[in-house]
Amino acid sequence: QALSRVTEVGGYTETGHAQRVAQLSVAVGREMGLSEDDIKDLKYAALMHDIGQLSLTDPISGGATTLIARDEQRRIAAYGAEVIRQSGMDRVAHIVEQQTEPFRRPGQPFDANIPVASRIIRVANAYDDFAGGSLENVQRMYALGRLREGMAEEYDPTVVGIASRLIEFDKKFKNA
Repeated sequence: QALSRVTEVGGYTETGHAQRVAQLSVAVGREMGLSEDDIKDLKYAALMHDIGQLSLTDPISGGATTLIARDEQRRIAAYGAEVIRQSGMDRVAHIVEQQTEPFRRPGQPFDANIPVASRIIRVANAYDDFAGGSLENVQRMYALGRLREGMAEEYDPTVVGIASRLIEFDKKFKNA
């Protein structure tokens, strides 16, 4: 958890971003029936999903990696995964590395090689990039709309559905 705050302290991400992404990711993972070991890896990966931003000379505005080119997203994720691998957390590193991949490519079936944890983090990160820490219902609904628009290719529809339900109806996410 302490390592996840490095991006906040360095001005690379908004305060609380990693915590919000981890909280939503874990809730979605539990709803999807992931094992406790998988939940633990998901939480660590969600907390450290932006650690690769430390490789940037200049921070991305608001830390919103969802809004940058996919090649740059991949480079940041690969750098973060490399750092995480050095700590011996290979499964967590793999999740972080794969979190930038779309749910499916145009005209292709969904990519089963992308871990479910990576697909969960992709949705939770995008939601927080679009909504931030906003408590405004309009901003939160805008973020959910963007996720729903991306379900054809970018975001796993099952994950978006569960995340949407949690965000719309669970009080802890209305204030997350």
